[in-house]
Amino acid sequence: MIGARRLAVGGLILVAAGLPSACPAGEAGMVATNDTFPTVPEVLGGRTFKNYTEQDIYFLRAIHDRYPSHWTDLLEANLTLNDFVLAPEKLLRFVNELGEAMRGQDDLVACTKLAMITGDPAFYANASVSRPEILKAAAQALIKLGPKGRKALASTFTEVHYRSDPASLEVLGDALGEERPSDPEFVVALASTAFTFSTTNGAFYPRCVAGAVKDLLCLTNGLAVVRSHLKIGEVLNNPGLFQSVVDGIAEAQASELAADLGPIQAEVRAKLAKLAESPDGYRDDLQELEVRLGRTLASLGSKVQPVPNPKSETRKPKSE
Repeated sequence: MIGARRLAVGGLILVAAGLPSACPAGEAGMVATNDTFPTVPEVLGGRTFKNYTEQDIYFLRAIHDRYPSHWTDLLEANLTLNDFVLAPEKLLRFVNELGEAMRGQDDLVACTKLAMITGDPAFYANASVSRPEILKAAAQALIKLGPKGRKALASTFTEVHYRSDPASLEVLGDALGEERPSDPEFVVALASTAFTFSTTNGAFYPRCVAGAVKDLLCLTNGLAVVRSHLKIGEVLNNPGLFQSVVDGIAEAQASELAADLGPIQAEVRAKLAKLAESPDGYRDDLQELEVRLGRTLASLGSKVQPVPNPKSETRKPKSE
């Protein structure tokens, strides 16, 4: 655990060199006017706390409010790539406490430093380690901070991010699905992840697409956005992608979309019948899409009547 003493020491790492020893600060509640990082007793002012977390949160708020000249130094000393790799538990605790300490403050410095974790490939696409728990905590903290934090988080959903590390976008999307922020930027971010982003050769990442759809369906207006893409022309143009879209709908148990999926299933079956004598990769994708549509409609308890498909018994497994 990292009590307030360790937080202060972390800040002193960057600001102590060349500065005089700590001088007594003014009375509690007054803003410090010197350039020396305050001691822990000065910041805490003799207060007692139920636990280290409560103490740390108070310490962070006190530095932010009473010693603003040291705020950036404190965050830079504790939100580091070195801790991300070598001290993840310490960093995770700091991120969680920072999010709580700055809840609703919309502090630009905190937003910028936390967005570094969610948006800098040195963190999210680190070749040495994967820390999904820290990425998720940083996303949740940004949501708590306020509009600037949420805007910063939304801006990390980019095609570059998708191509370099789709798994970390899944993590960030899951944070959105759990927290359910109402900002329209997140609807755009997840819709782009699901329906627009692609790899350098034009392909897509199935798990990332399914996760983005699932999380999108948790957000305000997300259902309408997903529905807007459930058009037969769009589906037939990329049946492989829509396999994952359908999986995401199933994971979200979005029964409201069953009425949209039923007609699509019928159109897919009709298309398969036309391609019965010309099997290829495209037809294989259509066939797999039909399977997933049927499975999803069943899981949603759909009352849509299945369309008979006389060709279904003659199909060969995709692996063949």
